[in-house]
Amino acid sequence: MDVLPDRAARAEFPVGERQLIMKKLIINHDRLKEARDAFARFHFPVVGGVADSGSISLVMGDSRTGKTFGAKSYLGGFPQRPGERGMIYPALLVEMPASGGYRAILENLADAMSIAHTLRMNNSVLTNNILRGLEFHEVELLIFDEVQDVCDIKNPRLASDFKRLMRKILNLEKASIVCIGLPETYGLLSSDKQLVGRGGLQYAFLHPYSWDSDEERKSFRLLCDQFDEGMPFLNKSSLGATATAERLHWVSQGIIGLLKNFLFIAGSLAINDGSIHVDTTHLAQAYDWIKPPQTSFNPFRDDWSKKPDTVVTTAPLTTHDPFAKRKRSAHAQ
Repeated sequence: MDVLPDRAARAEFPVGERQLIMKKLIINHDRLKEARDAFARFHFPVVGGVADSGSISLVMGDSRTGKTFGAKSYLGGFPQRPGERGMIYPALLVEMPASGGYRAILENLADAMSIAHTLRMNNSVLTNNILRGLEFHEVELLIFDEVQDVCDIKNPRLASDFKRLMRKILNLEKASIVCIGLPETYGLLSSDKQLVGRGGLQYAFLHPYSWDSDEERKSFRLLCDQFDEGMPFLNKSSLGATATAERLHWVSQGIIGLLKNFLFIAGSLAINDGSIHVDTTHLAQAYDWIKPPQTSFNPFRDDWSKKPDTVVTTAPLTTHDPFAKRKRSAHAQ
């Protein structure tokens, strides 16, 4: 976690600064380490060796489990630098466009290397410029984020074009590719034998925290306590206490991003109240504001023994097994 002023000083900051502290709070949790270690393994298979090339790998997991943040954290160790011929980009993160088709993919990739392009430039010319740019700028690691959006079986032409582009990049034997995506991304890529043949499609799977073992419970409690430590209040809120952490786990489903969002809402309520810490009333109100419609149980207000078996959700939950068929959870409505 970034170094922050002491707790008493943070509690006296203007409310806007306290709000930003909660919004930007970064926790060095073990899932972040898992993500960084995965990118490092795909980038440098031999510790102290040279960067790999011509291989494709995958970092996958449910939404908000820290995949993209882990990539950005890892890339922080490989900043761009001037070279003899121009700027060197050792590693690049390129987000897949939500719309715009194949052309938008090419433009996002070109923009990442500051390669100029115009509407008059056709896709073939732009692709060749990108391939030359990857060599010119000495790119070793190319990370594509939200890959499931462009490999969707509902758009087979776009998926085919994107996979062909990746094969062209890998064929240069200059850079390796890491794809970031939801669990279904594995199936979308593994069905292409030509891609799998370029490195075997190693993968890392970032799981939400579980409450099913002592080790996972301790890890999640530590995570809650780390958030508590960084909050801008005079007193800590005992977020890492077993009873509170268990309820926070139930609400967030063990997903780091959801936990952070929830604590931001509760923390904002506490600041508005002039409270010296986040208390149960703030947690209860925060859950009232995010719980699905027609849901009555509130874990911070109601008898915990009467909780539903699972969090009621309005969206289907994805499996944590990359090889299993996706199933709609029985409790999803």
